[in-house]
Amino acid sequence: MGLDLSLADVAAAVYQYDRCRDSGKPCHHDPNCAERYQAVSVIDPWEFRYRQFVDIREGMLLTGMGYEADIAPWEPYVGTGRGVSDEAAALAWDVAWRSQTTPGRLGIPLFKLGSNDRWIVTAREIDEALVAYAKAPASHRAELESRPKWVAWLEWLALSREHGGFEVE
Repeated sequence: MGLDLSLADVAAAVYQYDRCRDSGKPCHHDPNCAERYQAVSVIDPWEFRYRQFVDIREGMLLTGMGYEADIAPWEPYVGTGRGVSDEAAALAWDVAWRSQTTPGRLGIPLFKLGSNDRWIVTAREIDEALVAYAKAPASHRAELESRPKWVAWLEWLALSREHGGFEVE
């Protein structure tokens, strides 16, 4: 299975644009969804070029950038049934679940790089992972940085940190 990683702000703009367009109603968002989508879709690259993550996960474990964890069970949002505010609350509920971490753990939970469930890796998780990487033994870093894919991963993390993180699908 391959995973697609997209910058968080681009992924959010694409999903909002699609929802708004598919509603059949005029866009009421400010900025307009089409304008927002066009503004962020020109970012290059907005997707990570690799799709397999077994070796990246191993490097993250080796350097303390990531950790194994269980996924919290999904609990559906129970709203009031009162329209737009419920829609926004349901979306926030979904984003919070897809952004989950394990209390007391630092870095990126590796389940987010193991399935295409639209996980969100936040800028905070990326910062924690990069701090851990900087503290990893120089020999581990040197060996990993001899691999072009790992170097691309580090570059992706730096870029995505500036865009609110990334989404895994």
